[in-house]
Amino acid sequence: MVYVLKYKNQVNLIICIFVIMAAIELRKSLIERFNRIIKDDSKLMTLDGVFDSINLVESPSQVSEEHYKIIEERRKKHLSGETKGKSWDDVKSGIRKKYGF
Repeated sequence: MVYVLKYKNQVNLIICIFVIMAAIELRKSLIERFNRIIKDDSKLMTLDGVFDSINLVESPSQVSEEHYKIIEERRKKHLSGETKGKSWDDVKSGIRKKYGF
């Protein structure tokens, strides 16, 4: 399966690649660990208990669709230059000044 995605900038593309690579590495690591665990009966029983305790049924997002829409609107305004953001250092500085930290 091939996905063709359009990215607004190089940073988004790099972040996406990083997330995909991290997921692939995690998957490989878990497969290796599971292969070791299933050879030990006591660990296998523990793993079975873990799987039983995990809700394997897909649950709805805790973030509502309305919140996703709000964030997308704000992102569009930011990317178009309609609104401006602040650096994390500016935000921290403002909080320190406002609350005396």
